[in-house]
Amino acid sequence: MMQDLLARRIQLTPRPQNDTALPLEVAMLGHCPGRVRPERLLALGDALNTIRQAGYGERLSQIEMNPDGASLYHLPLPLHSSSEFHDIFPDAGRKRTSYRSSLAGNLAWLAPCVDDFFANGGHRLWVVVIPEEEAQQGFFASEHTDLTDPSTLTGIATLMTVPAIGAVCLPDLERLQIPARLPDIPRVRLDNPEPTFLPCTQSLDDDHRERRSEREMALDDLPEPLHFQKLLREILHWLTRYRPDMQCLLTLPLAYANEVDSPDADPAALELLSSMQLSESAHYLRQIQFVYPYVRGQGRALLSPVGLLAGKQAATAKVSGPWRSIAGQPLISKNLPYPRMKRAEVVRLREEPGISILELRNNRVELDDERLCVPALPADDYRHASSLERFDGYRTAELMRLMGYLRRQLRQFGEQLVFNSDVNDPRPRLLIEHFLKQLWQRGALRGERSEHAFSLRQIPAGESTLLLEIEIAPALPIDRIRLTFTNSGADWQTEVQSV
Repeated sequence: MMQDLLARRIQLTPRPQNDTALPLEVAMLGHCPGRVRPERLLALGDALNTIRQAGYGERLSQIEMNPDGASLYHLPLPLHSSSEFHDIFPDAGRKRTSYRSSLAGNLAWLAPCVDDFFANGGHRLWVVVIPEEEAQQGFFASEHTDLTDPSTLTGIATLMTVPAIGAVCLPDLERLQIPARLPDIPRVRLDNPEPTFLPCTQSLDDDHRERRSEREMALDDLPEPLHFQKLLREILHWLTRYRPDMQCLLTLPLAYANEVDSPDADPAALELLSSMQLSESAHYLRQIQFVYPYVRGQGRALLSPVGLLAGKQAATAKVSGPWRSIAGQPLISKNLPYPRMKRAEVVRLREEPGISILELRNNRVELDDERLCVPALPADDYRHASSLERFDGYRTAELMRLMGYLRRQLRQFGEQLVFNSDVNDPRPRLLIEHFLKQLWQRGALRGERSEHAFSLRQIPAGESTLLLEIEIAPALPIDRIRLTFTNSGADWQTEVQSV
């Protein structure tokens, strides 16, 4: 039987079991150049039902009548493996893109980031394909966006109708933010020869003058990256207004640093984040986890690390809960962090403004810390405090994931109970109390007893309104620190692990 399949060149596409309930579902927006096979999507029955539940049933009907590649633009596609992605978009990983740069190359980043996501344990990934000709604006919502009309939703706005999504990545938007002529290594500068008068018929090709290739000159025609402040404004506008439970993974933009003769984190972006921390809207930054640096492999151009981190976050959330950090855990990657950073630089960016740094430790890629620019708390909890330093322990991305998870779960409880219970019925309170007690038992909340971990009380709010006030004490980022001392050949070594 297998020989017959191989002789016919039949490719098997394994389809994993569809997980109905996941604590953290991820969405990824990017480019898929080349061929598109909508008929392969139409063969995934579970995915079609999920898309219809998100409100895109009319779009699916149009695809069934006219299955062309453009019909999949700005449509959330729930996929469960890299095989499903490459089956629908077979050329996405090798077809050249219209935008190219000296450092990031001319291939789209979505396909390898999808592979990184599933390689690190991710389960369900919502993929939204953006047309290349729409450039950066294709990743954002249009001016005529109406959340009640799915046909008007574009870019990040397409995710607003999918309540299960808790994290979003924009790998190809990051690629468009890499300046086209940003150099990798310093150009070799030769001394200019002394000017001399020569006959017009004499050739000046002396094999050592500095020249610009046709490829370099073509890079001048490419658009400039979007201003970082405008990019943040476009992302945060929709997340803070409609999806406060969602978090965005975003890599810092690059600029050339003359003092180290290498690309480095854009100082203008870091200065912008430092200034935003002092503004009245600083608490909005808790919905973006800034990461740095990028990753790069042998013979491969630059690549975003968001696929690695999102896959590990989703896998850890399923096994241990979304409140668990992925810091210090090995990431499955063939690439290494680029540019390389010294330990002093890692500490500096981690503390201020608060960046999650990717590092190479013991020949494996790890995240130094899941850091945020601001505490993952409501603004009123710390805005008027005399000292903000005591809230540094809450500047953790895993705490933001916990808060988002609570919002999604409580909203789901409310949708289940809204037509099935009376305001005097004790079952809603008991259901939420049981849910919170389970979180405490699994380590999401701290306290010697459950009464110390959370409080739940019902507030009188009329005959037809059920109002429950919930207070929680989130667990600290590190539950326990384990120190291991090893004596090998009269040489003492220390290993620190967080458990």
